[in-house]
Parts: sequence; C-alpha cells; structure tokens
Amino acid sequence: MEGFTYQQIKDLQQLITCPKDSDSDSDSEDLKQRLSRQKISPGDIGKPSTTITNATADEAQQNTKDSNIWHPLEVNVGKNIQDKDPRIVPKYEMKFKQTVGTEDIFLGMNLKTPATASCKWLTILVTLPSEKMEKIELSVEYDVIDIRSPKYRLQLPTPFSVDPNSSSAKWNPDSECLELTLKLCRELDNINF
Repeated sequence: MEGFTYQQIKDLQQLITCPKDSDSDSDSEDLKQRLSRQKISPGDIGKPSTTITNATADEAQQNTKDSNIWHPLEVNVGKNIQDKDPRIVPKYEMKFKQTVGTEDIFLGMNLKTPATASCKWLTILVTLPSEKMEKIELSVEYDVIDIRSPKYRLQLPTPFSVDPNSSSAKWNPDSECLELTLKLCRELDNINF
C-alpha cells in the first residue's frame, strides 16, 4: 500500500495551516489574515519551478502578438489553385440551418442545440457583381464547391461533407447573388436526427 512521503505531508501541512502571530489573538484579525493571503491551488504544493526556457518564452511572446488560432502553414484552404488563377475571389457568406418542427419549438423533444451539430443544411451566399447567370459554372462535390465565371473564381472546401444530389442553387438577379443550399451528410446524422 503506497503512502505519502514525509516531504509531501510537510508541504501539505504548510499549505493548509495559517501562520499565526503571537500578537493577534482575536478571530477578526485571523480572518483578515486568511482573506489577505493569495489564493493557493494544488499546483502550489512542492517546490516552485521558476525555470523558463528561452523557447517557451519566445512562444509566449509570439502568442501574445498574434491573435490567430492557427498558423498560416497549418491551414490548407486550397489556395494553391486560386493563387495561379487571375480571376477575382468573390465575397461569400456561410450559414447553417436547422430543420425545426413544432415538437422542437413547443415540447423540446428532439434535443436540438444551437450548435452546428444539429444543423441539416448549409447555405452559401456568393455575391457576383455584374455577372449573368448564363456565364456562371457551378460544380458541387462532396467536400468542395467550385464556382467559375469570366470574372470570378471560388473554390471553397465545405466544413462538412455535403450531398450534391440533394442540394440546390438559386440565382437572384436583383442582388446578383448565387444562393447554394447544401444538405450536410455527416457520419452520425442518423443518430442525431
């Protein structure tokens, strides 16, 4: 049966007990002393480690300078094809949609959440100014969308796999916007829905 070492017990005793002064006998001063102490966590048990290597210090400085989560080299967005193409990348917007029925609204029976895991559809709005519908080519694969026209080119990987046969596209000539509605097909959709 394993037990604690003598040093571990001493460190724990130091952590738990409050140092008492001989001058302060009242309970209120003891309370003030406890409240004025710094908060102690389990990481404070034992000898403090104050050695910081130069590599971790450099990483910490770099992390404070950059607010990016990912390093640009870690993200592969398929820009290698678009870098060689002289056409303009149009503005686009992605929105997730849920299929919500009365049992979800009034009874809350399907356990849907606002997260993307409960969404069945992905809507992508692509703005193609001064472009005509006849000149736009659209290709929807399971993991990428490719939109081409004489002025614009967008190759966009989808965040989840989509079903190209259950998807639809709609051109709005007034706003010069292409609206793609893609059905998401994920591994656990049969369980979630």
